[in-house]
Amino acid sequence: MKGRRGGSHPRPGLPQVNLLSQSDLDRIAVRRLRTRFVAGGFALALLVGAGWFVQHQRVNDAKKLVTVEQAETDRLSSQARELTAIKTFVAGVDTQKQSVAATMAQEIYFSRVLSGIRGASPIGTTLQSITVTLAPDAAGASTTTADAASDGSVCPGPDPFQTEPVVGCVTLSGTAVSRAEVGELVTRLGSMGLFVEPFVSTTTTGDAQAVAFSGSVGLSDKVYSHRYGPVPAAPTTEAADPAAADGAADQASAATGGES
Repeated sequence: MKGRRGGSHPRPGLPQVNLLSQSDLDRIAVRRLRTRFVAGGFALALLVGAGWFVQHQRVNDAKKLVTVEQAETDRLSSQARELTAIKTFVAGVDTQKQSVAATMAQEIYFSRVLSGIRGASPIGTTLQSITVTLAPDAAGASTTTADAASDGSVCPGPDPFQTEPVVGCVTLSGTAVSRAEVGELVTRLGSMGLFVEPFVSTTTTGDAQAVAFSGSVGLSDKVYSHRYGPVPAAPTTEAADPAAADGAADQASAATGGES
């Protein structure tokens, strides 16, 4: 019985008969394939559409960000233009301040010069004229050559071959009781530190025994007020021979004029 159950009795049912022709079967297969292509194209279209939508959203977000950044750039550019004008103005003011400071740093106290000459004048000495001439560079530098001295760029001194830097030259003339007083005036001017190389060029004795004299004295950098800034540094010169400097100092102390 068991072997008969698993035997070869046919399964009950109707027999299957394919009545369609081969062309119908091909059309059915083509229809199925076409349906699959349509479904795949639709899915691909959905995928492409979703990708396009995402990219479109990203582009829109980027455009909004660019718009915001452009507005910020315009605002900063406007502020930069305003600040550039202010910076230019401040730079101009600084330049003017430096120019004024450089110019006013060479301010000279002429009252100090006059007071020094008056204080150095012995009793009985009368000054008739005082003329102050500033050096061309106004910084205290001068040329130490005889040509420069002959051109008048420095104050005449006892030694025309060895002059000292000056910031100006005072030419003065007057009368004194004696030649000794003229010599004392020269000595006092040379020891004050405010003046450099006092030199009396002429002395003349009049009928009333009064001695008329004329000469010059250089101004040192101590006449600067230093109220507006430091004085520009003068170029360095070679140091003079100590023996020559001592000889010039002795001549400055004892000079009483060239002509009599």
